[in-house]
Amino acid sequence: MFRSAFLLFLLFVLSYSCFAQEKYVKAFTASWSVTGTAQTDSAEATFTTLRKEFNAESFLKLTAQFEKYLQENSSKRLRARYCIFDVLGRRQFGIKLTRQDSLKIAEAIKLANNLKDDQLLAEVYALAAEIDYEGGYLLYNLKAIELQGSIGYQYFSYVQNRFFAVSLALYRTKDFRESIKYGEKCLTFKKVKLYEWDPMVYIFQLDMLGASHLALGEYKQASNYYQQIIDTIQKKTLHPEAAELWVAIAKGNIGRCYFYQGNSAKALPLINQQLQVGIKYKQFNNVAIAQNARGEIFLSQKRYGEALIAFKEALQAAITSRKLNDKVKATKGIAITYTYLGQTDSAVHYQHSYGRCQQEQDEVINNGKLSTMNARILFDNSQRSLEKANENISVLRQTRNIIIGAIVLLMVIGWLLYNRQALKIKLEKQQIIFEGIQARSEVEKAKKSLQQFRTQMLEKDKLIENLSHSLKKNELQNNFDEKLISKNLLEYVLVTDDEWQRFKDDFNKVYPLFYPRIHAVLSDLTSAEERLASLVFLQMSNKEIANTLGISADSVARSKRRLKLRLPLVENQTLETYILSLV
Repeated sequence: MFRSAFLLFLLFVLSYSCFAQEKYVKAFTASWSVTGTAQTDSAEATFTTLRKEFNAESFLKLTAQFEKYLQENSSKRLRARYCIFDVLGRRQFGIKLTRQDSLKIAEAIKLANNLKDDQLLAEVYALAAEIDYEGGYLLYNLKAIELQGSIGYQYFSYVQNRFFAVSLALYRTKDFRESIKYGEKCLTFKKVKLYEWDPMVYIFQLDMLGASHLALGEYKQASNYYQQIIDTIQKKTLHPEAAELWVAIAKGNIGRCYFYQGNSAKALPLINQQLQVGIKYKQFNNVAIAQNARGEIFLSQKRYGEALIAFKEALQAAITSRKLNDKVKATKGIAITYTYLGQTDSAVHYQHSYGRCQQEQDEVINNGKLSTMNARILFDNSQRSLEKANENISVLRQTRNIIIGAIVLLMVIGWLLYNRQALKIKLEKQQIIFEGIQARSEVEKAKKSLQQFRTQMLEKDKLIENLSHSLKKNELQNNFDEKLISKNLLEYVLVTDDEWQRFKDDFNKVYPLFYPRIHAVLSDLTSAEERLASLVFLQMSNKEIANTLGISADSVARSKRRLKLRLPLVENQTLETYILSLV
C-alpha cells in the first residue's frame, strides 16, 4: 500500500512538472512572437523569469520541451528566439558552451536576415559578441551598435555594455583614442534605464578611460576619471573588499599621474597604498602595476637597489597574474637598472627577456587586430552568401514561372490533340476490353478442365479402393471385366505426352507464373520433375499422384525426395510449402 501511494505521488509530481513546463513554453512563445520595437523588452521578460525561477536542471528540461514544440510548430522567429534563449540560459547557469551553441548563433543570424528584422539581428549580434563567436568580439559589438543606433537605443537593453565592450577591445589593441571615444559614449547612458546598470561596469569604464588617457600622456584627464571612481564608490554600496580595492587602484593611478607630472613626493604614498591593498587581497596584477611604478620612481631618484627590488617583484607578480604588459615594463626596468649598476651580463640577459616579452606582446596585439579583420572577412562573406542565396531564390522563382508557363502551353496543346486522339483511344480501349474478356474466358475454361481432372482423380481413387475391397472378398472373380477397368483407369492418367500437354496447357493458363519461376530456380528441370511439381502444387497426395502418373506411391515419395534435394529449400521447409510459395 505504501509503495502504491509513493508511485501515485511520484506520478503526480511528474505530471505537475510537465504541466508547469508546458505553461512556460506557452508563455515564452507568446512573448517571442512579438514583433516591432517592443520585441526586445518582451523577450527580456522571459530572461528575467529564467534567472528568477529556474536552475540548470529545470532549464535543460525546458529546452527539451521547446525543441519538441518547434518540431511541431515551425516558425523562423520562434526558432531564432529559442536559439538566443538557449545560449543565454547556458551562460546564466554555467553550462559549458560547445560548437553546437556557435551553430545556433549562426542559425539565428541567418533566420533574422531572412526575416529582414534588424532589431532581432542586433540582439543576435550582441550575443555573438558576448560569446566571442568566430573571434568576432569587436566586430559583432560594432555591428550591434550600428543596428541599435539606426533603430533607436531606447528599444534595447544594456546598450552601454556594447560600448564598454568596444572600448575594452580597442584598449587591448592599444587603439587608445578610439577606446576613449566609445568609452565616453558608454557613460552617456548612465541615466538611461538605471535598473540595467551594473555599478562595476561603470567603474570598469571609468578605469578604461583613465588608463587610455594615461597611456596617451593626458594626465589631467586620467586623474579626473580615477577621481570619479573614488567619488562613485563613496556614493554606491559596494562590497567592502571591492570598494577598498578600487579606491586603492584609483589612488595608485592618480599617483602615477603625479609622478609623470614630476611630483614624486605625492605619487609614492598613493602608489604604496595600491601595493599594500593588492598584497592584502592577492591581486597580483595590481601588485605588478604598483611595483613597476615604484621602480620607475626609484630609478628616477637613482635609488638603483630599491628600483631593482621593485622591478623584480613586479616581474614575479606579472608572471603570477599572467599580465604581459606588466612583464614588459618589469623586464625593461630591470635591464635599465642593471645597466646603471654596471652589471653588463645581467643587463644583456634582461634586455633579451624584455625583447622577447615585447615581441610576444606585439604578436598578441597584432593577432587581436588580425582576428578582427578575419571576423570582418567572415561577416562580409556571410553577407555575400546571403545575398547570393537571395539571388538564387530569385532565379529559381523566374525558372519556376517559366516552367509553369511551359506547362500551361503544353496543356493547351494536349487539349487540342485530345479530340484527335479520343476516337483512337476509345477503339483501343474496346479492343483491350474484348481481349480481356477472351482471356478470362480461356482461364475459366482451363480452371474447369483442371477441376474436371481433379474430380477424375478422386473418382479413380474411389474405383481402385472399391476394386481392392472386392478382390479381397473374392466378389468379382466371375463378373469382373479386367479390360473394362483398365480402359477406365487409362482415362485418368497422365501417361501419354498428349495427355500431359493438354494438362500443361490448361495449368499454364490458370497459373502462368508457375513454370517460368520453377525453371528459373532449377534450369535443368526434367519433364518428370515438372509433372511431379505441377501435381504437388495442386496439393495432391502421394497416392493421388501415383495413380495419376501410373506409378507406385513409393516411387512418388522417392521422386519427391530427389526433387527436394535439388531445390533451394530453407531448413525445416517442406517440398509442398516451397512449391506453393513460387506463385
